[in-house]
Amino acid sequence: MYELHVVERFSAAHHLRGYGNPCEQVHGHNWKVTAFVECDRLDAAGMAIDFRVLRGHLRAILADLDHRDLNETSWFRETNPSAEHLARHIFDRLTERLAGGPAAVVRVLVQEGDDSGAAYRP
Repeated sequence: MYELHVVERFSAAHHLRGYGNPCEQVHGHNWKVTAFVECDRLDAAGMAIDFRVLRGHLRAILADLDHRDLNETSWFRETNPSAEHLARHIFDRLTERLAGGPAAVVRVLVQEGDDSGAAYRP
C-alpha cells in the first residue's frame, strides 16, 4: 500500500462556543492541513495520484474556508469549528472529491499552530 500526503494552509477566524476560556472570543489561526491518501497500485507513470491533482482538490476545499469567520459558514453555525471538527469536515469533503478514483483519504491533520493539532480518520 502506498501512502501520500500534501500540505496546504489557510487563514481563518473562529470562536469556540460554550468552552469557558478565552477561546470563546473571536480569534484567528494560520491553519495547516495535511491530507493523507492511500492507493494499492501505481499508474503507468509510477504514481498513485498526481500530487498536483490531490493538492488541487485540497486547495478547492480550503478556499471555501480561507479568510472567513468559520462560525458564520453553513458547516459550523451549529457545530463548534474546533480543529477536530475541521479535520472531519475536510476529510469528508476530500473523500467526496476523490470518490471513484485511484486514491482514498485515510487521514486529515489540522494544525492551529506548530505545536497543536487534531487528526480525523474513520
